[in-house]
Amino acid sequence: MLVVYENVVNTTRRISMNTETQNAYRSLASHFYATHLPDTPLSELNEFNIIGALLRAAPGYRPDYFRRLRNALALDQKLRGKFWIAQEINRTLNPVTVLGLPRKRKPVRRQRISDEDFGRWVEGLLADGMPVEAGALMLISMTGARPCELAGITVDGQRIIIPGAKHSHGGLRGADRELEASQEFCDLVRNALEAFYKEDRSLDSMRMAIHAVAKKIFPRGRTPSMYTLRHQFGANLKASGASRRQMAYVMGHQATDSIGRYGDKRFGRAEAVQVKPAKDADLSSIRTTHAAYTRSRSKALRVDR
Repeated sequence: MLVVYENVVNTTRRISMNTETQNAYRSLASHFYATHLPDTPLSELNEFNIIGALLRAAPGYRPDYFRRLRNALALDQKLRGKFWIAQEINRTLNPVTVLGLPRKRKPVRRQRISDEDFGRWVEGLLADGMPVEAGALMLISMTGARPCELAGITVDGQRIIIPGAKHSHGGLRGADRELEASQEFCDLVRNALEAFYKEDRSLDSMRMAIHAVAKKIFPRGRTPSMYTLRHQFGANLKASGASRRQMAYVMGHQATDSIGRYGDKRFGRAEAVQVKPAKDADLSSIRTTHAAYTRSRSKALRVDR
């Protein structure tokens, strides 16, 4: 794996963030026009037919996809010089969330990946000239960080600092954490960060690029995503024997039952976990919310038998 990290650091990406993002968003907008407004020439598109088509299609989208598509349509119209249309699209609210309509269920994510498949994935990104994306995958695999937290990661000596990205619900969700690891491991994290910062890229553009390479490398079955690595990291934590409170802290959770949604202990690799809460980390604010065994009830059952 050291060779992989060195390759990431020494490889550069030639496409700028603006071009990458614009191309991805315009491609998304073009697909929307072709599938939802096939009989309307591009020159005749206006705020009424675009927004109407977007609202009709909303129940078939997850809220996050609706938001991304809305941004893509607004950007496309802005680049075409239709600033008024772009403004009206940006003001469009999702009827699914506004009216409390049933939301489209999340697709079942792939939750585990072997070291071999992970290596193939990273090497595939490097082969396509994507060190930024390869660095992102390695950061998640090594630290368990959420994709949206990657830009905030820093390394200080043998400490890895990850600012939480899901502070909400009056402070009851999301948590910052300080992790400890060996000097060699921290150096690897620094290398991955260096690759990640090679260019300023949007998270959306990285997701699209990573997904495209994953589909090429894994043509069968569920395609892995960045969150596959977080799930695998959770499975590794469970196999490591760490306490519920420790696992919650490392994952950036504020409640001990949240780890239950991540990974399967049977597919975890304890040796893959190289980080732990810093010695002076404050774990006291983590709420104990997982179901506990009732010893008295277990004893009563045994007596009855």
